[in-house]
Amino acid sequence: MDVLVRSQLNSVIQSYIGKQIMMVVPSQCVKQGADAEERTHHLAINSQKTCRLCANNQALVGLPYSYTTGRDWSRHRIHGLVRDEAFVMELICWHPDRLEDLQEVAAWYVQKHGVKQVLFISLKGEAKIWNYENNWITGHATLGSFQAEHIEMYGQMLVDGSQRTDVVYVCQSIAEEYRQVRAPHCDRSNLEAFGQLSNHLGADHILFVPAINHKVEGRTMQQYLAFLDVPYDNKVHHFFSSNDSVLYYVLYVRHCRLKLVLDVLQLLVDDRDRKPLLYVTSEGNLYELRRDMSILQSCGVFSRASYEAIFTEAYKEILQIQLDTDFHYHRPNMFTRMGGAMILGHLK
Repeated sequence: MDVLVRSQLNSVIQSYIGKQIMMVVPSQCVKQGADAEERTHHLAINSQKTCRLCANNQALVGLPYSYTTGRDWSRHRIHGLVRDEAFVMELICWHPDRLEDLQEVAAWYVQKHGVKQVLFISLKGEAKIWNYENNWITGHATLGSFQAEHIEMYGQMLVDGSQRTDVVYVCQSIAEEYRQVRAPHCDRSNLEAFGQLSNHLGADHILFVPAINHKVEGRTMQQYLAFLDVPYDNKVHHFFSSNDSVLYYVLYVRHCRLKLVLDVLQLLVDDRDRKPLLYVTSEGNLYELRRDMSILQSCGVFSRASYEAIFTEAYKEILQIQLDTDFHYHRPNMFTRMGGAMILGHLK
């Protein structure tokens, strides 16, 4: 392992020790060796059946909500080589009180990429190998205090498990946290008044929607947000020197739900309301939207300054942006989500 790579790995890992638990998992399958491919060639039909069965199992195992929608965790991409082919792994850093959720995430990766081991690093920096069988931990091997070489050892373990002979895994680098990589130009300072926004910036699509007080087909905006199952920070107040005040919802939307959310908002937003409707892409670009959810204008890269500049044109200088700290988002129950899907399907 290169000295610089060792230093990078140690620096990143040490920054999380004592704060979060960690694991390293593959983000792709390791190609099988030629001998293994030859042995399994005559079982192609059975292999297809197995793949379909695995896909069904993935749907059953799934990923926890804390991973798919929650953003109280970090991820770094680890780049390496297997011979002359790129092989990528992920370092996932997790809240220490949610070990069971992390084990579910590990099971999903194990299942998806056909491996049986996960490298785990405890809150105190102790490294272990979790052994998986049928999505369950069947045992572990303790490696001792974390060393950068454990990353290469784990990568080699995955290569050896693929039955590739005389092939060596070499770790080349570890990237910055994935939100920084996706939205590198965003100024993340002074965002405390926006609640969880900094955790979602670079991970999700973010919508700033002015509070809607009227009902649509007898239902409030909060009810529709519950049906959409979109997390949000409620009651982000904007106070202006003109004595005006505006209340906004900040919605955090996964890419797969963006179109549905925009379609519903188009029905909810009042055309007579001239308050800015704002959208931040997962790459950190800020746009003002029209009432039909099309782009009105680009406002540059998101920062608190670029955000406030939009309001300065419509109002006088912003005096204060304040989050209602008494509000905490709670995911709607399963019956609300299921019933909401039917109700949203009938909206026109």
